[in-house]
Amino acid sequence: MVEGELKPIFDKLTSFKRKYYLNIFIKGGLLTLSIILFYFLIASLIEYNFWLSTWARFTIFILFFGLVAYSVYRFLRKPIAWWLYQKGLDQGESAKLIGSYFPSIGDKLLNLLQLSSLQPRSALLEAGVKQKSKLFEGFSFVQAIDLKENKQYLNYLLIPFGIILLILLLNSKILIQSSQRIVQFNREFSPEAPFKFLIQNKNLYAFFNEDFTLQLKLEGEAVTESAYIIAGSKRLKMETMTPGEFAYTFEKIQNGISFQIEASGFYSDAYTVTVINRPEITELKVRLDYPRYLSRRNEEFKNAGNLEVPEGTKITWKIGTANAERAFINFSSEEAPNPMQMSDDQLFNFGKRFNNADQYSIELENENSHNKEKIAYSIAVTKDAYPEITVDYLKDSVLYKSIVLGGALKDDYGVTQLDLNYHVISKNEVSEKKMFTIGISKNQIQQSFFYNWRLDSLKLLPGDQLEYFLQVWDNDGINGHKSTRSASYVFMLPGEEELKTEITKSETAAEGKFDQSLKKAKDLKKSIEEAQQKFMGKQELDWQDKKMLEDLIEQKRNLDQMINELQKQNELLEEKKNSFSEQSEKIREKSEQIRKLMDELLDPETKKLLEELQKLLEENSDMSQIQELMKKMDRKEIDLEKELERTLELFKQLKYDYKLEQAIGEIKEQVAKQETLLDKTQELAGDKKSEEKESKEQEENNKTEQGKEGNENQNETPKHEKLAEEQGELNEDLQNFEKSLEELNKMGEELEKETDSPSKENLNQLKESQENSKQSLKENKAKKATESQKKAINQMKQMQQQMEGMQSSMEMEIDEQNLESLRQIIHGLIKLSFDEETLMKEFGQIQQTDPKYISLSQNQLKLKDDVKVLEDSLLALSKRDPFLGSVVTKEIGELNDHLDKAAEHTKERRKGNAGSEMQLSMTSINNLALMLNDHFDMMMDMMANAKPSMKKGNKKKGNQSGLSEMQQKLNQRIQDLKKSGKQGRQLSEEVAEMAAEQERIRRALREMQEKLKKEGGKIPGNDLPGKMEQTEMDLVNKQITEQTIRRQKEILTRLLETEKSMREQNQDQDRKGETAKDYNKEMPRAFKEYLRLKEKEVELLKTVPPKLFPYYKKEVNEYFKRAGSAD
Repeated sequence: MVEGELKPIFDKLTSFKRKYYLNIFIKGGLLTLSIILFYFLIASLIEYNFWLSTWARFTIFILFFGLVAYSVYRFLRKPIAWWLYQKGLDQGESAKLIGSYFPSIGDKLLNLLQLSSLQPRSALLEAGVKQKSKLFEGFSFVQAIDLKENKQYLNYLLIPFGIILLILLLNSKILIQSSQRIVQFNREFSPEAPFKFLIQNKNLYAFFNEDFTLQLKLEGEAVTESAYIIAGSKRLKMETMTPGEFAYTFEKIQNGISFQIEASGFYSDAYTVTVINRPEITELKVRLDYPRYLSRRNEEFKNAGNLEVPEGTKITWKIGTANAERAFINFSSEEAPNPMQMSDDQLFNFGKRFNNADQYSIELENENSHNKEKIAYSIAVTKDAYPEITVDYLKDSVLYKSIVLGGALKDDYGVTQLDLNYHVISKNEVSEKKMFTIGISKNQIQQSFFYNWRLDSLKLLPGDQLEYFLQVWDNDGINGHKSTRSASYVFMLPGEEELKTEITKSETAAEGKFDQSLKKAKDLKKSIEEAQQKFMGKQELDWQDKKMLEDLIEQKRNLDQMINELQKQNELLEEKKNSFSEQSEKIREKSEQIRKLMDELLDPETKKLLEELQKLLEENSDMSQIQELMKKMDRKEIDLEKELERTLELFKQLKYDYKLEQAIGEIKEQVAKQETLLDKTQELAGDKKSEEKESKEQEENNKTEQGKEGNENQNETPKHEKLAEEQGELNEDLQNFEKSLEELNKMGEELEKETDSPSKENLNQLKESQENSKQSLKENKAKKATESQKKAINQMKQMQQQMEGMQSSMEMEIDEQNLESLRQIIHGLIKLSFDEETLMKEFGQIQQTDPKYISLSQNQLKLKDDVKVLEDSLLALSKRDPFLGSVVTKEIGELNDHLDKAAEHTKERRKGNAGSEMQLSMTSINNLALMLNDHFDMMMDMMANAKPSMKKGNKKKGNQSGLSEMQQKLNQRIQDLKKSGKQGRQLSEEVAEMAAEQERIRRALREMQEKLKKEGGKIPGNDLPGKMEQTEMDLVNKQITEQTIRRQKEILTRLLETEKSMREQNQDQDRKGETAKDYNKEMPRAFKEYLRLKEKEVELLKTVPPKLFPYYKKEVNEYFKRAGSAD
């Protein structure tokens, strides 16, 4: 209630306060401005007249702001505080001021305000307040303030303002320059100079981070000699260019520079160098998009301007700039610049594909300038170069079977293909050009290649030339694939005579190597024997002994190395023969068998002994162990020496057989050539009318062509002269054949062979016939030449038949000789087995003190001598028969070893040891008998499978000895045995031997029948094997009766008929004779079985001779098969 009555009074009080402080503000503002203007006027006049120092001007400048601050504080503090913070007069103070102005009010207003603030309130109080408030309704409190009273302070302001205005009108520099100098108190100012400062630069724009040269010229009556730049606190001396002209360079300016120039104490006006920016490259990126065929990943480079790129590469520039508005790229190959596209703020790009080298520059622009320096680069384009090829080749100058090609391929971006181009040049024709691709790694920049070119498929003949070259292709995807070819190379095969000469030289070299190996083997054996003799009785080795053993080991290694070389040399020789000459299957088999024998020369067991000896020598082992090893090595070297001797003899025999076969081949070839020449000569003589008729028809058909080529035909060699030349070539071939015969005869004399080769007289007659033919052809006497040629053909055919007969008779003679020797050796072994068995039993029945012990010991020594005889016979046989395995020699070595030990134990009366060695000796004898018997069967099979040949020329005891002849001999032996009346052991031995012989004939006959069955022919003598088996049973049971004799005669008769029937079938079917290729060259199956079962060492059963009784053999074999399967 009270507040409502007093509200008008409060509003009036607020209005009063507002006007009160406004009045103070107006007054204070006028006084403040008056003071500031007076200070400004006085300071400017002082500065203008006295050119104060920087410190004085700084003081004036600071005092100005101090005076302003003081005036504001002194005169404007209260109104500002009230307006901002409502701080100032309260209600009471305002009431007092109002009461003082209005006397009628006095203290009434103050009392009212105090009364209204009393507490607690009452109705009487409120009535009093209400009554008193009505007293002030007619008063306006703001009238107590008169703003016009401030006019008096306006005069203070008008005085300095008027003076300033007047000075500005008269000379404004007084205030402007002086105020500027005061504001720029840190600069030096001086009175106006007697010369002018003239800036020679068109403008004061400097490029960022570039040098800026300020050029000054002073003009006036008195020009100073030096000038300085005042920039802030720096005083920089300018360089005097000429009198009155100065310059100064600001290096790498970064920011704007305000400066004055001072000369002789005078200062120029203030200047400012403004920094502006040139357009510039901040980043340069280049993207290279390579052609796809390079298989190269695209690349991106930074800050790379000069480029070297492959042909066909697309280059894309991406440049980052600063202060650039436009960008251009200029190429030297183009006249107009290419605008670059702005892809983003200050980013530009441009792309182009390049096939040729070029140069380019980049230009940047903005509103102020271009880029300062020329941005120029070059682009080098690498053309796809031609591929490079380097070829190395190695010709097979021994077998002429291959060419090894190698080398290096190189291309800047990789090769894709390597081709081998070739063609064959024969005597009279050139084959078509052919090509095939050699596999390489594609797209490699550099690589090596290797290719072993097998020439077998080309079927080159002696004297042929093979021309070839290599061609490599690159992968150029721009211009197309390019190629480079190597030089052309020629591979020439020697002629037939050269090849024969090479083979002969190789044979001679191999034979010489054989002799060297054999000599080394003998020297080694001698060294071993000397070492054994020296070590005898020694307990330990001294230095000399060790040196002797080391030398011995080295000798053995050298020998092994030589044998290895010999094996390789022989393999190479056989490859030459197979490649350049035709050989019969029999020759091939012999060669293969000799190769096997040579492979078996180096025994793994001997190598092991050598290693053990080396180890014992290093360990200084017991002398007894070394002596034992030396004994074993001695035995091995004896076997090796024998095998080398045997192989050498077989090699010489093979060399002779091969030469004989080649000579027969030569005369056959000459017969064919002479017959061909005879046909041509007969045609020339007009003896072949049909051919003459065909020739005339051909002449009529080709009449036109002959007319065109008439001039050429006039220059051709006459036909009879060509034929004479061909006859002359045949005469030269005959001379070569004569040389071959001479070499063959010489080889036969060395081998002590009874040769039946064509005589010198026969060769001279043949030469005369061929020479007559040649002379007749030269004289164009074709008919006379024909007669001479026919005569020559007949003579050559006779020589051919003579040599073939000699070859056949030699083979048969050797086969029969080998069979007979083998039969006697087997018989001797059986007898030895019985003798050893008897001796072993007798030894078992006596005591060591028995006087009979000495005689039995002597019998054991005699047995050893008998073995020596058989050994010599077997060695002689092995030198003739290459199919006899080297294991036989080893078995003989074991037999001799057991016999030596048995004799030694017997001498020392070590009965038990002697008996064991006798048992082992008997086992070795039986093993030999088994192996030789299987070999005998093999030889019988070979003879049975051989085609009966019709021999021509001289017939000797080498006439064919077939199964019928063997059966006839067996029948005679059976009859003789029946009449002899033999009994006991002697009868058993002969009966067993004849039973084995009958079994061999039966098996050979069965083989022949099976072969005929496979070939689809008639099978004669089907029941003969059964009858032969009955005879075997009679012999085993020792029942030789008249029925047995009649059966044997019937078998012989039927066997003769069988052989006759087989010969007729062979002639009717005109079949080629079977060769040794049907014979299995592997080790006989029975011998393999023997090796497997030998490990069982069941000596009791093995003491029975395996081929003595067929029944017992069957039982023993069944037992060993069961024993083997059980394992």
